[in-house]
Amino acid sequence: MKKILLLILFLSSCFSQNISWQSSYEKALIQAAKEKKNLMIFIASKKSKKSNKILKEYFLNQDYIEYINKHFISILVTVEYKTSYPIELFYTTQFPSLFFASYKDESFLTHPIYEFKSIEDFKKILYSVDYK
Repeated sequence: MKKILLLILFLSSCFSQNISWQSSYEKALIQAAKEKKNLMIFIASKKSKKSNKILKEYFLNQDYIEYINKHFISILVTVEYKTSYPIELFYTTQFPSLFFASYKDESFLTHPIYEFKSIEDFKKILYSVDYK
């Protein structure tokens, strides 16, 4: 039984599209500059059930995941953990929050996203962000 479960998990991970999340802001910023890709910063709280829900619904097995991986360096920040990120720049008390920032100077490329109304609305924002 365990072997079957492991095989199912392995096969599902092989065929699922996942975002290449980074956990270190500093390393992600260096990588973004090298690859000339802008940043997508998802700030979550482990106390927020909505954070996990949005991660599953919006960032797993969606048709735009390949686009995100191609055009952005994605950073996943969980506020309860001792991760270092410029909190003064990406300050929020709403979780989850999503920021798009330039790799050149960390300026905002669009307004922060605090509400995830629909995947279609999210796609409109995602495809409107200038990735150059």
